[in-house]
Amino acid sequence: MKVIHTSTNATIDLLQIATAYYFYPMDDSDLNADELAASIVSEAQRNAQTELRATSEILKLAGVVLRDRASSFSRGNNSNGLSPSMQNAGNSNYSSSNALTSPIANSIGGISNSSINSGLLYDRSAINSLSDDEETGSNVAIPEYSHLPGKFGSLSFSESAELTNSPTNRTKLLSKLDGLEGCNTPRRLDRVGSNDDASGVIRNDFRDAAVSPRTRSVIEEAMGNASSGSERVKSISRKPHGRNHTTTTLSNTAVGEMETARLPKVSLSEMMPAWVKRKITAESTGTRKSGVGNSTQSKNSEQQQHYYGQYEIHSSETIISHEFNRGNWTWAMEWSPDGNYLALATENHDLAIVDAGMSASLWKVIHDDHIGRLKNDTTHTIRAIAWGTTFIAIGGTGDAVSIIEPYLPASSSLRPSGITKQSFRVVDVITETGFVSALSWQKNSNILAIGNREDQCLVVKVCRGNDSSVNTNILHNVERSDWVNAVRFSPGGTKLAIGDRSGLLSVFLFVVVEQGEPPALSSLQNITMEDNILDIQWAPDAKYLYVGGEDYCITVIGTSKWDVLQKIGRDRWVPFLAPSRGGSYLVSGGSENSVSLFDVKKEWREITSLPLDGGIPLFAKWHPKDQYLAISGQFNDVIVYETSCRRLLEGKCLRSKSAVVAVDFSPNGKILAVGMESGIISFFDAVSSIFVTLYETVIGTGGDVTIRWSPNGRVIAISSGSTFVLLDTVYSGESGKHPQNNSRFFVRKVIQAGVNFASLTFSPKSEWLALTDTRTQILDIKNNCNCVRVLDQENVLSSGWSPDGSLFALVGTRDVVSIYDARVKSPSDWELLFSISFDITLNTLCWGPSIKKGLQYLAFGGDDKRATVLEIRTFERTWEEILGIPSKSNINDLDWNDKGLLCIGDDDGVVSIVDLSYLKSGRAVNEMNYNWQRQGLICTMKLTRNLGRNAITSLRWLSSNAVRNNRNLLVVGGSDGIVEIVDLPDRR
Repeated sequence: MKVIHTSTNATIDLLQIATAYYFYPMDDSDLNADELAASIVSEAQRNAQTELRATSEILKLAGVVLRDRASSFSRGNNSNGLSPSMQNAGNSNYSSSNALTSPIANSIGGISNSSINSGLLYDRSAINSLSDDEETGSNVAIPEYSHLPGKFGSLSFSESAELTNSPTNRTKLLSKLDGLEGCNTPRRLDRVGSNDDASGVIRNDFRDAAVSPRTRSVIEEAMGNASSGSERVKSISRKPHGRNHTTTTLSNTAVGEMETARLPKVSLSEMMPAWVKRKITAESTGTRKSGVGNSTQSKNSEQQQHYYGQYEIHSSETIISHEFNRGNWTWAMEWSPDGNYLALATENHDLAIVDAGMSASLWKVIHDDHIGRLKNDTTHTIRAIAWGTTFIAIGGTGDAVSIIEPYLPASSSLRPSGITKQSFRVVDVITETGFVSALSWQKNSNILAIGNREDQCLVVKVCRGNDSSVNTNILHNVERSDWVNAVRFSPGGTKLAIGDRSGLLSVFLFVVVEQGEPPALSSLQNITMEDNILDIQWAPDAKYLYVGGEDYCITVIGTSKWDVLQKIGRDRWVPFLAPSRGGSYLVSGGSENSVSLFDVKKEWREITSLPLDGGIPLFAKWHPKDQYLAISGQFNDVIVYETSCRRLLEGKCLRSKSAVVAVDFSPNGKILAVGMESGIISFFDAVSSIFVTLYETVIGTGGDVTIRWSPNGRVIAISSGSTFVLLDTVYSGESGKHPQNNSRFFVRKVIQAGVNFASLTFSPKSEWLALTDTRTQILDIKNNCNCVRVLDQENVLSSGWSPDGSLFALVGTRDVVSIYDARVKSPSDWELLFSISFDITLNTLCWGPSIKKGLQYLAFGGDDKRATVLEIRTFERTWEEILGIPSKSNINDLDWNDKGLLCIGDDDGVVSIVDLSYLKSGRAVNEMNYNWQRQGLICTMKLTRNLGRNAITSLRWLSSNAVRNNRNLLVVGGSDGIVEIVDLPDRR
């Protein structure tokens, strides 16, 4: 027989045994059954003195039930439902009413004859008139139980009638008091919520009026187990709370209604289906880096008969994520209640707070600091975070829980004087907690549950005094037989689930009985799992309880009957579970390099997985509105997936019949030019709600295609294979001398070469054009593209002017970055400033925004899987490598907008965006605080499309001169044949 883990169950077991002794006769060898039963009740009462306040009231009412039953025995009343043989046996053991009731009266305090006979508790005649074996309900008047003490007093009139009219009313009377459902008939008494090995102690079958003998040793064993559990749950407070109050235990239906009443009134709008659909579509398509998939080649019969052009409007397949390089494992995360901030707990003792896009397009870390030495001279490696209505609680290896009060822009009115920006101050420390494994705030309160490796679950209340100081009162101390790894309040806050290393899952009812009093804790259910419990999560509607642990499975428990609905096998331990706030999806660990997404509506079928780059995931958390899913683990990065489509514009995604290799916006943002590998150049209206084709042409032989608009918008340059074409967008012919031109573009210049062109770019004032084949020529646009300078560097792949036109740079396969001083008027007079050697091929370069003369920033990348940023100080004629941004594959294209956002397109289908706006300060990096530079290293937004099956070939920001310059629009083209415009601002 297993030891009972809580004194609530221990007391219930003793009461049921005592009730069984009074309800049924014992075997003849047990001559002192009445004294033994009385001692059992006395032991239960002793347990209750250190346990729940309501238990003493339960004992009182139970004693009255037993006395009343004893009186019915002595009167020879057959309404008790026992067979004549059992009644005779009972009469032979108990000769008088006094003999039966005397031990009870002596052992249960507060029960007097006057109180029993006054009718205060219930109408005894009405109850005794009912038979346990009746097939139908009674017509007697149903008493109202609202005046009863203890848990029974919470029953409404209808619930009282349902209970009293039941054919099994007598045995349910006591079981209903303690929330039990196992004592269904007088012929079988089961201990509910316990292990099957233990249930035999009070389980007896009286079929055919045969009484199974029970020995004193069995009863003594149960008493010993109950005694060992009598100190397991304690109600502690630093302040006296006056007289004892009763705790309300309800039926499962009533408890569920109470929980539902506290849930949000409006259900959340889940955005996952669109995201999941896009991801599954992307995974199932046959796109390759060398071209588009078979899906674009399959046509129905109508499409085979009619031609619809090179493009079709396509549903976006882009997955948007945010990544934060923490430099170590991150054990836990938590969203602020409003979802505007994300807290990260990392192995390196740091607590980081991320601004989740409220003040900028890209997220940034606004707080990142060590949790220093605490009052007991310990430090944290944070393992658990809970962000409540008022406070943040963190705990871990430091033998303490720190209570942090956040002051954020949204709550500026709450800031204390002297604080001008966001802050996160430790306002109290709960010491001697041991290793903290789990934390959970009760909904809309400052009550916190703490699970630790001291075999405890502490329930505390964080209070603010009149002097604004913060202190903590311990409400309950639930002791367990092993480490408490998981604690979780239900969404409505009326229940508390606790899971420990022994595999015991306990659910407690946690409700306020009387206004002004702390909530009482009452055992509701115990379920034993097969191994160590690592995580517990409630479904948002509290209909399910999810359990994960070292048993290699996810256990789904229905809370209406507390039965196991499903077990989902996993490859590894299940360290975390994350149900979506809308309830339709469940994210789980249990795989080595990915997390799994399950569809609750499809019986928890796994519908997709999110791959991770090495390491085991340890934690996942949904945004309060299901807009994001954050994942962390045994790797350096925290990854947050966007689950909505708000950045992906409807009608702004096209799929072509061949790879897209070049894209560019017109300076005013109204037209988008797209070049395909086949040599087809298309122009689209980028302002309308969906793409509208304006013009198409074929240039050259395709292959390598480059498109660039001049900064003034007057001309557009296109190179395709060995053909270069300069198109004019403005008609300037003389009337009567030149024919009228009604087309949108007309050809100004054509150059045919013997080899493919590799690069072209315009100067900032649209005066010069750099065109590269085997060498780089500087062409004078105003003078019919005459060549004014040839630069001898060979194998150039990319070139460009700085925004102010003072510098010109070239990169290529010679492993050299060449930078020229272009401040002089004529390119023929340019002077080479720097020739910087690198050991890799550089495919692309771009310049950052120019704020101060003599201070420029150049970014370039290539086959080293790294975007390098140089700071160039022209007056000093010096340069410095200030930043290296890693990429997981070769870099194909870069673009840097005026707001300081640098985007990096790689060979694996990923666009990485980093915020380098701090470089616009006008100060050299060596004069800055390192934290600014660190932001550029640790915070990245990523746009992923057909990962591993697509190469990002071209990308371009919308110009700051565009008509929609308040939006950070980015166009992305890839080898998967898709061109798409993404709107980066977070417009929640």
